[in-house]
Amino acid sequence: VVPFVTETFWQNLKAPGDPESVHLASFPEYDPSMRSEELEFRMDTVRKAVSMGRSLRYQYNLKIRQPLKSVEFVTRNPEEKKVLLEMEESIREELNVKKAVFHEREDELVEYAAKPAFRVLGKELGPRMKDAAGVIESLDAESIQSILDGAVLSIDVKGTPVELTAEKIVVERRQKEHLRVVNEDTLTVALDSEITADLQKEGWVRDLIRGLQNLRKSSGLDVTDRIALRVSGSPALKAAFDAFSEFIAAETLASTIEWAASLPGSVQIEAGDETWSCVIRPGTR
Repeated sequence: VVPFVTETFWQNLKAPGDPESVHLASFPEYDPSMRSEELEFRMDTVRKAVSMGRSLRYQYNLKIRQPLKSVEFVTRNPEEKKVLLEMEESIREELNVKKAVFHEREDELVEYAAKPAFRVLGKELGPRMKDAAGVIESLDAESIQSILDGAVLSIDVKGTPVELTAEKIVVERRQKEHLRVVNEDTLTVALDSEITADLQKEGWVRDLIRGLQNLRKSSGLDVTDRIALRVSGSPALKAAFDAFSEFIAAETLASTIEWAASLPGSVQIEAGDETWSCVIRPGTR
């Protein structure tokens, strides 16, 4: 497939003087002047943040169609923070969150606990390793944060000073209530996993819209066709329908939208533990 697709691209894009076929062309020569390392850094930073946020959704079963309160960031790289601030809107859309929150310190998101990196300190301390472990495990959050920020902390192990750096300790991050946290190098990303009543309603509605879009396709409707929509469900879904009816109509191109007490012969659309019942037919503009 690839040679034919590539040839199609070539025929559509080739300039005067280019070979007639891509198969007659030489491999392009690398031109360093065409490379933007700044743009690469920006895209890598955004991809990294979104990937970390999505990994939290998958790990904690937070469906991507379920809106969340916030994504929260801490980074020890000022340039990374600058990019995240500039691209905040795109990141929020990708992760389906209402707002982005930036913190200066990681301990605003997690509680720290430290353990010795035995492979590193074991060679240095030998039989004093057990005593050092006790001291390291008693370090407070302020001390651990300073080490993570690049400081060197001196501790006393049975009268012997030992210098601790980030390579000599293993930091455990214990999540605070409602926060789901992941760290990678300089960046820490957290999602607020608390689902409020309003967020739950919006999540049900987004499941409904996705189901209706699939139903439109299976019904042979064109993407621009209007529909007449009737919906039914539980009292909880009725409350969601009332709150988001205009949004539903706009997203599904419904010229009319109506709630019904019951809908015999309707299509069922799952929304978590709830189920929508729907009927669509061609509508008018």
